[in-house]
Amino acid sequence: MTNTENQVASAEQDLPSIPSLADILPSFRLDGHVTIVTGGSGGLAHTLTQALLAQGSEVALLDLNVERLEYTARELQEFLKANKLPKLTISTWPCDIGDAAIVDEVVRAIPLKHNGILPDKLVHTAGYCQNIPAMDYDARQAELLVRVNLMGSLYVCQSMSRQLLQKSQRRRSVSSDSSEAGEAFPQLTNVSYVLIGSMSGCIVNNPQPQVAYNMAKAGVIHMVKSLACEWARYGIRVNSISPGYIATALTKKVISGSPEGAALQQEWTSRVPMGRMADPREFVGAMLYLLSPSASSYTTGENLVVDGGYTCW
Repeated sequence: MTNTENQVASAEQDLPSIPSLADILPSFRLDGHVTIVTGGSGGLAHTLTQALLAQGSEVALLDLNVERLEYTARELQEFLKANKLPKLTISTWPCDIGDAAIVDEVVRAIPLKHNGILPDKLVHTAGYCQNIPAMDYDARQAELLVRVNLMGSLYVCQSMSRQLLQKSQRRRSVSSDSSEAGEAFPQLTNVSYVLIGSMSGCIVNNPQPQVAYNMAKAGVIHMVKSLACEWARYGIRVNSISPGYIATALTKKVISGSPEGAALQQEWTSRVPMGRMADPREFVGAMLYLLSPSASSYTTGENLVVDGGYTCW
């Protein structure tokens, strides 16, 4: 047989074995996990948390508004009962996401309310927007928004990763060649962080001026890519979802409260190819995909834009 024939023969593949369904179809179940949800009393967070509970995850809700947070937790318990779902722990934590020390304190305390389970899933929705012309933006206002929206995103990722890695002892790798010996990093195969960015990190919204929000969300999107590259060695995946305009209860109240609000909604939707704002439920699938270790095991550093086509025009 010639070399060419040998090469052809060696390139031929055996027929693949027939896999089981579990080897082909991803699972979106989150049983045994604790997911931190920041901005936990918000409209989008509320819907996403319902989906997390339905998939079996315990949740730790973080927010500054303690009263709304407690109300949300009670409603979520009713959601579990009404849908005949197993009882799951829902803990609530007052937290200023823009204060690194407070964030770290809260993250380290969460396992105490969840039977010692370390949170290894994150859905980070905390943040807010201000519509102020750039020339008139007070420095302290702009700095606070960036601290909450951008720096807070970093703080919660840092705190979770530190806690998880501190519980995973590093070891020395073994090699017959001493020059190849080195540190082997722990592999945290189930860790996934999903940060809520915004299409505002990719485009400039019109007609409302919101320079600080736009630059903060652009920072979040690039921070996700940076953390994904730096922490891939540990098996930590970091991704973002960038929504377009969402018809939350609060947004509906604002746009229906005045002729100016109605005109603003018309302006927004006229720029969306699908001709409407999003429902919070339309982000559940993207979140579960990114959290699932079997569905998105090779996805990290991705910014998944869910905007009805807004950024296409």
